[in-house]
Amino acid sequence: MPIIPYCLNIHPGESIASVREAITTHAAAVKQAVSPDRPYPLGLRLAAVAAEELAADGPALHDFAEVLKQGGFEVVGINGFPYGAFHAQAVKAAVYEPDWSTPERLKYTARLATVLSALLPEGAVGNISTVPLAYKSLNLVDCVDKAAVYARQIAVMAEFLDALRKEEGREIVLALEPEPDCALENTDETVAWFEEQLLYEGMRWLSAGNRRTRAEAEALLRRHIGVCLDTCHFAVAFEDPLTALIRFESACIRVARVQLSAALSTTVSDESLQRLCNLIDPVYLHQTKIKLPLGRIISLPDLTEATLAAAGAHKGCELRTHFHVPLYYDGDAVLGSTNTELSPEFFAHVCEQGYPLEIETYTFDVLPSDMRTENVVDSIVREHRWVKDRLG
Repeated sequence: MPIIPYCLNIHPGESIASVREAITTHAAAVKQAVSPDRPYPLGLRLAAVAAEELAADGPALHDFAEVLKQGGFEVVGINGFPYGAFHAQAVKAAVYEPDWSTPERLKYTARLATVLSALLPEGAVGNISTVPLAYKSLNLVDCVDKAAVYARQIAVMAEFLDALRKEEGREIVLALEPEPDCALENTDETVAWFEEQLLYEGMRWLSAGNRRTRAEAEALLRRHIGVCLDTCHFAVAFEDPLTALIRFESACIRVARVQLSAALSTTVSDESLQRLCNLIDPVYLHQTKIKLPLGRIISLPDLTEATLAAAGAHKGCELRTHFHVPLYYDGDAVLGSTNTELSPEFFAHVCEQGYPLEIETYTFDVLPSDMRTENVVDSIVREHRWVKDRLG
């Protein structure tokens, strides 16, 4: 049975020193509980400041690799989604900045790839998750103007990853992570973008000047650009994760990582709205969707008193919010979890396909006490056991 990594984005800290501390304390304790005698495949998270330090300093990267080796850790994936601070201060929509129209996002991701190439075990395929291009803008002209830029920047990144593969013998996939209210929000938008934007604009750029044939350019893009399917995100959009996986497979889009996570769900009522009011927090963005009786889905940008007051007009409808809860949390008579979407058929499929899996519940610090254990290590270990029971 494979050992499933958890993502280090649950722990605060943007510097390489804080990452090392999280590994040698929290991650070491998790490893001792779930994988004492085997290497543990850690889900690394590096902010821009840490990525720059490691990519620019050979001795620093060597020392970091030694920390991993001595602790019995392996790294095959990096969370390259949050660029900067991700705890203890307002993150909200800033988590999507800089977006894929900027040189900063490209440089940051290239540094992550350089670090991952040095850390990857021999023969392993690595992956880097990243923002779904950008947060959706109300300025439609701006969105259209940036569409070609997104595709070209991603194509540049694909070319960089292909050069790493040829020079270092390490294969790495950039995994765009669809999320509610972003440029890539659901399966329809993601498949359409790959087919109508990335392949069109990316192939055109990669084959310019007869550097490659169009077939070679397409093969390069399909090899190095894929998706990270976060099951919480797709549940909030009322999409079945197994169906989404099959659709990506049918479109020949590489599934580079599957993040196992769950969202809060409830039926709109006075009581449930009051409970959700108690979950309003100043740190993370909690995009919220409500499914109306005829299947139409309405969107609320966050959990706020104003949006929950608006939700009160839809009593009796199902509401799901992008508030990650631990996988083991089954809810109560009022608040539930979308962990039920992770069916035996879903787990059988991801195992059959051999998709890299990762546990990703980063909200420990903002969860009410009745939704989590007393400490973060116990919570992560309990999530591991929940997944292990379903993997058989």
